[in-house]
Amino acid sequence: MSRRVTISVPDDVAEQLDALPARQVSAYVTEALRRRRISDDMRAALRAAGHGELPYDPIGAAQKLAARQVTPEAREAAIARVAELLGRPADEVRAELDRRAAA
Repeated sequence: MSRRVTISVPDDVAEQLDALPARQVSAYVTEALRRRRISDDMRAALRAAGHGELPYDPIGAAQKLAARQVTPEAREAAIARVAELLGRPADEVRAELDRRAAA
C-alpha cells in the first residue's frame, strides 16, 4: 500500500528531484528515507554500546580500542547490532571494521 504526501523542500533539493524522471521521484525519496532510518538505527546502536558521536577518524578509533576505552563486549554488541541492521553476518562486519582500522 502507498499513499500520497506533500512536502516542502529547499530549492537545491527540489532541483535534484526535478532532474529525475517523474516516475522515479517516489522511489528515490523512499530509498533515501529508508537509508536514513538504517543510518539512524546504527548510530543509536553504537551510542547504546558506549560510542559517542565523533568525527570520522578510523585511526583514532583504533587507538581508543587499543587503549580499552571501548570494552570488547561493547564492541561485539555494536558489531552484532550493525550486522543485524545491514543483514550481514557479524564475522563479515567485524572483518571489515578490522581491515579499516588497520589501514
